[in-house]
Amino acid sequence: MDKDTTKSTFNKVLNQFPIKKFNSLVKENGSDEYVKKLFTIKLLYLLVFAQITQVESLRTLAKKVKNDVELQENLELDSISFSQLSRRLSDIDSDFWGTMFTHVAKDVMQKTVGTTPSAERIHIIDASTITLCLSSYKWADYRKTKAGVKLHQCLVYDKDNDNAYPDKAILTTARKSDKSQLDELLIIDSNALYVFDRGYVDYKKWDDYCEAGIRFVTRIKDNFIINTIDDTPVDGTNMTESIVILGDLNTTMMRNKLRLIHTVDTTGSPVVILTNDFSIRTQEVSEIYRLRWKVELFFKWIKQHLKVKKFFGKSLNAVYTQIWIALITFCLLQLLTRVTLKVKNSLLDIQQLIKDNMFKPFENILEILRKQPTRTSYGRRKTEDYNWQFEQLLTEIKYGDTKFLDSYDLELNYL
Repeated sequence: MDKDTTKSTFNKVLNQFPIKKFNSLVKENGSDEYVKKLFTIKLLYLLVFAQITQVESLRTLAKKVKNDVELQENLELDSISFSQLSRRLSDIDSDFWGTMFTHVAKDVMQKTVGTTPSAERIHIIDASTITLCLSSYKWADYRKTKAGVKLHQCLVYDKDNDNAYPDKAILTTARKSDKSQLDELLIIDSNALYVFDRGYVDYKKWDDYCEAGIRFVTRIKDNFIINTIDDTPVDGTNMTESIVILGDLNTTMMRNKLRLIHTVDTTGSPVVILTNDFSIRTQEVSEIYRLRWKVELFFKWIKQHLKVKKFFGKSLNAVYTQIWIALITFCLLQLLTRVTLKVKNSLLDIQQLIKDNMFKPFENILEILRKQPTRTSYGRRKTEDYNWQFEQLLTEIKYGDTKFLDSYDLELNYL
């Protein structure tokens, strides 16, 4: 654990931030020109504080600054009004925060999975809709009665420590299909292996990926037109593997052969998995696709424990800014937990410790972690938790019940 414990816990969280990159970006964008009080770095710190403590509104945040002497001392800011906060947020384009998230995520990757060979990393791609009130966010309409924005996310899974870390992210309105952003989430790396679900079906893209050496594992529906070239049962399992070409000559037909694996999930329901990687074992393909639940848990964690449901403003810029700040906060929590503290506690555990010791010496958290009891039965309990979580996620994936992401209060230990 880090030995520099003289500063407050909040300062320790902020110290995870790549400040040199931030200052360079601020200068490049002129974000602090003519600003006399609420500089961009202080605005960022306030917004991270609001995410960790789940502040409900800008007015509440302004009151906290006014009434909390410790917060004032940490930010070197005696007071700030609601209007000043609102104006500064509207002055800075959300793309600025998106770029900053990219730098923070890169920092997380370098300090966590940076030494892991790229061939051993798995890139998990998915998208999740954040629902908005149509009457207040008409610019985000995607159905007659609904509005929303969509977070398109790529996580990198590191099997050595069983953790997943945010990599690329894209924000769009909910009207945009999942597959429309797929190319942007990929990296050009012949060693990369991508996992995505049935929302990314695109024969042309898949042909392009095959010919570019981009490996992927995905799942398809039962009603696909499948031209079987070879069919082989997998010894010792209930799986069947086939070599296939998808599509119909009269409509759209793929040029490249794929591996198709018929298996069942833990409930006995049939699952059809597809991959263009002919080198990995059949059982491993199924295990790799199963990792897709990591991104489902990531979305759930963000929605439950950070502020991405109720927004500080109603404009596209306000909504996107708040989501980017939430993602940045998530990365800072990961850096503190996995890099600085080097503990296996969940992010939720650490977030709660931060909230309870926000302006107390960081040593307080170290002392609490030193004294935490060991639990001999933890491994079995954690496995049971994981199995239960996975069953719930299978239900959500199978039936498309997006409300599931808001309805179960999971512990989400892996985060």
